Amino acid sequence: IVFNNSTLGMVKLEMLVNGLPDFGTDVHDVNYAGIAEAAGFHSQRVDDPKQVRQALTDALEFDGPALVEVLTDPNALSLPPEIKGEQMIGFATAMSKIVLNRGAGEAVSMATSNMRNIPRF
Repeated sequence: IVFNNSTLGMVKLEMLVNGLPDFGTDVHDVNYAGIAEAAGFHSQRVDDPKQVRQALTDALEFDGPALVEVLTDPNALSLPPEIKGEQMIGFATAMSKIVLNRGAGEAVSMATSNMRNIPRF
């Protein structure tokens, strides 16, 4: 299973929490399922969550190598189990730089994608 978010997500997050706007972390669209198919694998590229179960079932039932590529949200951040104050300051600094240099659109998009990570009580 390949989770494809078209970005180097962990590198991007490390840059952001250290106060640096992300640079050079976006990856051009690579069709890993297409590469696997060219190599003789059973492969499927999944862009709809409703297709995941069937794609995994097909891959596990196939007698031979198989690859399932799942396209994921490039703006979704992997959050550490514990967030430190300096990480929040670094992230806020990086977001400020992004807004000032690229406009608010990217920051709003990232915030919208990550609203699901906010604890609700």
